Amino acid sequence: MLKNILSENLHGARNNLHHAYCILGNAEDVANELEKLFTKELNFSITNNPDYWCAKFDVMDIEDSRAIKSSHQNKPTSGDKKIFLVSANFITEKAQNAMLKLFEEPRGDTHFFLILPSLNNIIPTFRSRLFIIDTVQSANSLINPKDFLKMGMGQRMEAVKKICGSVSDEEKSKIEIIKFINSLEVALHADLRGLDADKRGKMLKDKSEIFWEIEKVRQYASEQSPSLKMLLEHLALTIPIFKI
Repeated sequence: MLKNILSENLHGARNNLHHAYCILGNAEDVANELEKLFTKELNFSITNNPDYWCAKFDVMDIEDSRAIKSSHQNKPTSGDKKIFLVSANFITEKAQNAMLKLFEEPRGDTHFFLILPSLNNIIPTFRSRLFIIDTVQSANSLINPKDFLKMGMGQRMEAVKKICGSVSDEEKSKIEIIKFINSLEVALHADLRGLDADKRGKMLKDKSEIFWEIEKVRQYASEQSPSLKMLLEHLALTIPIFKI
Protein backbone atom coordinates (compact mmCIF):
# COMPACT_ATOMS: atom_id res chain seq x y z
CA MET A 1 0.00 0.00 0.00
CA LEU A 2 2.72 2.49 1.00
CA LYS A 3 4.80 1.69 -2.08
CA ASN A 4 1.77 2.18 -4.34
CA ILE A 5 0.82 5.52 -2.78
CA LEU A 6 4.32 6.95 -3.18
CA SER A 7 4.75 5.44 -6.64
CA GLU A 8 1.53 7.01 -7.90
CA ASN A 9 2.69 10.47 -6.77
CA LEU A 10 6.24 10.22 -8.09
CA HIS A 11 5.81 8.08 -11.21
CA GLY A 12 6.86 10.02 -14.27
CA ALA A 13 7.91 13.02 -12.17
CA ARG A 14 11.61 12.80 -12.97
CA ASN A 15 11.65 16.09 -14.84
CA ASN A 16 8.70 17.71 -13.09
CA LEU A 17 9.24 17.30 -9.36
CA HIS A 18 7.53 19.59 -6.89
CA HIS A 19 10.01 21.58 -4.81
CA ALA A 20 8.74 20.34 -1.41
CA TYR A 21 6.87 17.14 -0.56
CA CYS A 22 5.47 16.31 2.85
CA ILE A 23 4.76 12.61 3.42
CA LEU A 24 2.67 11.63 6.43
CA GLY A 25 3.45 8.20 7.83
CA ASN A 26 5.96 6.00 9.61
CA ALA A 27 9.39 7.61 9.15
CA GLU A 28 11.43 4.44 8.65
CA ASP A 29 8.98 2.79 6.26
CA VAL A 30 8.46 5.93 4.18
CA ALA A 31 12.20 6.70 4.01
CA ASN A 32 13.01 3.17 2.81
CA GLU A 33 10.40 3.32 0.05
CA LEU A 34 11.41 6.83 -1.00
CA GLU A 35 15.05 5.83 -1.38
CA LYS A 36 14.03 2.96 -3.65
CA LEU A 37 11.90 5.33 -5.72
CA PHE A 38 14.70 7.90 -5.97
CA THR A 39 16.83 5.24 -7.62
CA LYS A 40 14.11 3.75 -9.82
CA GLU A 41 11.92 6.72 -10.80
CA LEU A 42 14.43 9.58 -10.62
CA ASN A 43 17.63 7.72 -11.54
CA PHE A 44 19.16 9.37 -8.49
CA SER A 45 21.80 7.45 -6.52
CA ILE A 46 21.69 7.72 -2.72
CA THR A 47 25.04 5.96 -2.20
CA ASN A 48 28.03 8.24 -1.53
CA ASN A 49 26.21 11.05 -3.31
CA PRO A 50 27.17 14.55 -2.08
CA ASP A 51 23.88 15.82 -3.53
CA TYR A 52 21.83 13.63 -1.18
CA TRP A 53 21.19 15.11 2.29
CA CYS A 54 19.43 12.80 4.74
CA ALA A 55 18.63 13.50 8.41
CA LYS A 56 16.27 12.29 11.12
CA PHE A 57 15.15 14.38 14.09
CA ASP A 58 13.04 13.74 17.14
CA VAL A 59 12.52 17.48 17.61
CA MET A 60 13.69 19.65 14.74
CA ASP A 61 14.72 23.11 15.98
CA ILE A 62 15.97 26.31 14.40
CA GLU A 63 19.62 25.19 14.34
CA ASP A 64 18.63 22.16 12.27
CA SER A 65 16.74 24.34 9.80
CA ARG A 66 19.78 26.60 9.48
CA ALA A 67 21.95 23.58 8.63
CA ILE A 68 19.52 22.66 5.84
CA LYS A 69 19.50 26.22 4.52
CA SER A 70 23.29 26.32 4.51
CA SER A 71 23.61 23.03 2.59
CA HIS A 72 20.89 24.14 0.15
CA GLN A 73 23.01 27.05 -1.07
CA ASN A 74 25.49 24.79 -2.87
CA LYS A 75 24.85 23.68 -6.45
CA PRO A 76 24.59 19.97 -7.33
CA THR A 77 28.06 18.50 -7.83
CA SER A 78 27.43 15.06 -9.34
CA GLY A 79 24.17 15.42 -11.25
CA ASP A 80 21.32 17.75 -12.15
CA LYS A 81 19.52 17.81 -8.79
CA LYS A 82 19.90 17.80 -5.02
CA ILE A 83 17.52 15.92 -2.74
CA PHE A 84 16.90 16.51 0.96
CA LEU A 85 15.18 13.71 2.87
CA VAL A 86 14.23 14.89 6.36
CA SER A 87 12.08 13.09 8.92
CA ALA A 88 10.92 14.63 12.20
CA ASN A 89 8.44 13.78 14.91
CA PHE A 90 8.05 17.44 15.82
CA ILE A 91 9.18 20.72 14.22
CA THR A 92 9.27 23.81 16.39
CA GLU A 93 7.50 26.92 15.14
CA LYS A 94 10.80 28.82 15.03
CA ALA A 95 12.27 26.15 12.75
CA GLN A 96 9.24 26.32 10.46
CA ASN A 97 9.40 30.10 10.24
CA ALA A 98 13.12 29.91 9.48
CA MET A 99 12.41 27.66 6.47
CA LEU A 100 9.43 29.55 5.02
CA LYS A 101 11.43 31.43 2.39
CA LEU A 102 13.52 28.36 1.58
CA PHE A 103 10.49 26.14 0.98
CA GLU A 104 8.74 28.85 -1.04
CA GLU A 105 11.61 29.61 -3.40
CA PRO A 106 14.30 26.90 -3.28
CA ARG A 107 16.88 26.47 -5.99
CA GLY A 108 15.25 25.01 -9.11
CA ASP A 109 17.48 21.96 -8.91
CA THR A 110 16.69 21.18 -5.25
CA HIS A 111 13.81 19.09 -3.88
CA PHE A 112 12.73 18.46 -0.30
CA PHE A 113 11.02 15.35 1.06
CA LEU A 114 9.78 15.94 4.60
CA ILE A 115 8.39 12.95 6.56
CA LEU A 116 6.05 13.74 9.47
CA PRO A 117 3.67 11.70 11.65
CA SER A 118 0.93 14.30 11.06
CA LEU A 119 0.29 17.96 10.19
CA ASN A 120 -1.14 18.84 13.59
CA ASN A 121 1.66 21.16 14.71
CA ILE A 122 2.49 22.57 11.27
CA ILE A 123 1.65 26.27 10.89
CA PRO A 124 -0.58 27.16 7.91
CA THR A 125 2.02 29.29 6.12
CA PHE A 126 4.54 26.44 6.17
CA ARG A 127 1.92 23.84 5.26
CA SER A 128 0.87 25.85 2.21
CA ARG A 129 4.32 25.38 0.66
CA LEU A 130 4.14 21.59 0.77
CA PHE A 131 2.82 18.97 -1.65
CA ILE A 132 1.19 16.64 0.89
CA ILE A 133 1.05 12.85 0.46
CA ASP A 134 -0.90 11.10 3.22
CA THR A 135 0.11 7.46 3.70
CA VAL A 136 -1.51 7.19 7.14
CA GLN A 137 -4.29 4.61 6.97
CA SER A 138 -5.04 4.40 10.69
CA ALA A 139 -3.78 5.88 13.95
CA ASN A 140 -0.46 4.32 14.87
CA SER A 141 -0.68 4.30 18.66
CA LEU A 142 -0.71 1.85 21.53
CA ILE A 143 -4.23 2.88 22.57
CA ASN A 144 -6.95 3.65 20.05
CA PRO A 145 -7.54 7.41 20.47
CA LYS A 146 -11.28 7.09 19.73
CA ASP A 147 -11.55 4.53 22.53
CA PHE A 148 -9.58 6.82 24.84
CA LEU A 149 -12.05 9.68 24.30
CA LYS A 150 -14.93 7.44 25.40
CA MET A 151 -13.19 6.00 28.48
CA GLY A 152 -14.09 6.97 32.03
CA MET A 153 -11.41 8.67 34.12
CA GLY A 154 -10.32 5.41 35.79
CA GLN A 155 -9.94 3.67 32.44
CA ARG A 156 -8.02 6.63 31.04
CA MET A 157 -5.53 6.53 33.92
CA GLU A 158 -4.98 2.81 33.30
CA ALA A 159 -4.49 3.54 29.60
CA VAL A 160 -1.89 6.19 30.46
CA LYS A 161 0.00 3.64 32.58
CA LYS A 162 -0.07 1.20 29.67
CA ILE A 163 1.23 3.77 27.19
CA CYS A 164 4.04 5.02 29.45
CA GLY A 165 5.00 1.56 30.67
CA SER A 166 5.20 -0.05 27.25
CA VAL A 167 8.42 1.68 26.16
CA SER A 168 11.36 1.88 28.55
CA ASP A 169 13.65 4.06 26.44
CA GLU A 170 13.01 7.75 27.19
CA GLU A 171 13.47 9.01 23.63
CA LYS A 172 11.27 6.27 22.16
CA SER A 173 8.66 7.00 24.82
CA LYS A 174 8.65 10.67 23.87
CA ILE A 175 8.11 9.79 20.21
CA GLU A 176 5.24 7.41 20.99
CA ILE A 177 3.58 9.95 23.32
CA ILE A 178 3.75 12.70 20.68
CA LYS A 179 2.28 10.31 18.10
CA PHE A 180 -0.52 9.45 20.50
CA ILE A 181 -1.24 13.14 21.24
CA ASN A 182 -1.37 13.84 17.49
CA SER A 183 -3.80 10.97 16.85
CA LEU A 184 -5.91 12.00 19.86
CA GLU A 185 -6.30 15.51 18.45
CA VAL A 186 -7.31 14.13 15.04
CA ALA A 187 -9.90 11.82 16.66
CA LEU A 188 -11.33 14.67 18.71
CA HIS A 189 -11.70 16.88 15.64
CA ALA A 190 -13.42 14.03 13.78
CA ASP A 191 -15.88 13.31 16.59
CA LEU A 192 -16.76 16.98 16.95
CA ARG A 193 -17.50 17.26 13.25
CA GLY A 194 -20.01 14.44 13.64
CA LEU A 195 -22.11 16.34 16.17
CA ASP A 196 -24.83 18.88 15.55
CA ALA A 197 -24.18 22.39 16.86
CA ASP A 198 -26.21 22.03 20.08
CA LYS A 199 -24.64 18.77 21.13
CA ARG A 200 -21.19 20.01 20.20
CA GLY A 201 -21.71 23.00 22.45
CA LYS A 202 -22.73 20.78 25.35
CA MET A 203 -19.78 18.46 24.89
CA LEU A 204 -17.22 21.26 24.75
CA LYS A 205 -18.28 24.64 26.07
CA ASP A 206 -14.98 26.04 24.89
CA LYS A 207 -13.39 23.59 22.45
CA SER A 208 -10.58 26.03 21.59
CA GLU A 209 -9.41 25.78 25.20
CA ILE A 210 -9.25 21.98 24.95
CA PHE A 211 -7.19 22.08 21.74
CA TRP A 212 -4.94 24.70 23.33
CA GLU A 213 -4.31 22.28 26.21
CA ILE A 214 -3.43 19.54 23.72
CA GLU A 215 -0.97 21.86 21.97
CA LYS A 216 0.67 22.84 25.28
CA VAL A 217 1.06 19.19 26.30
CA ARG A 218 2.59 18.39 22.89
CA GLN A 219 5.09 21.25 23.29
CA TYR A 220 6.05 20.15 26.81
CA ALA A 221 6.41 16.52 25.65
CA SER A 222 9.01 17.59 23.09
CA GLU A 223 11.23 19.27 25.70
CA GLN A 224 14.19 17.74 27.53
CA SER A 225 13.23 15.05 30.10
CA PRO A 226 9.50 15.76 30.31
CA SER A 227 7.21 13.94 32.76
CA LEU A 228 5.29 12.09 30.06
CA LYS A 229 3.00 10.26 32.47
CA MET A 230 2.02 13.51 34.18
CA LEU A 231 1.35 15.20 30.83
CA LEU A 232 -0.93 12.39 29.64
CA GLU A 233 -2.72 12.31 32.98
CA HIS A 234 -3.38 16.03 32.56
CA LEU A 235 -4.94 15.40 29.16
CA ALA A 236 -6.97 12.50 30.54
CA LEU A 237 -8.48 14.83 33.17
CA THR A 238 -8.86 17.83 30.84
CA ILE A 239 -10.61 16.30 27.82
CA PRO A 240 -14.33 15.59 28.45
CA ILE A 241 -15.53 12.00 28.28
CA PHE A 242 -16.83 11.74 24.74
CA LYS A 243 -19.73 9.32 24.96
CA ILE A 244 -21.99 9.80 21.94
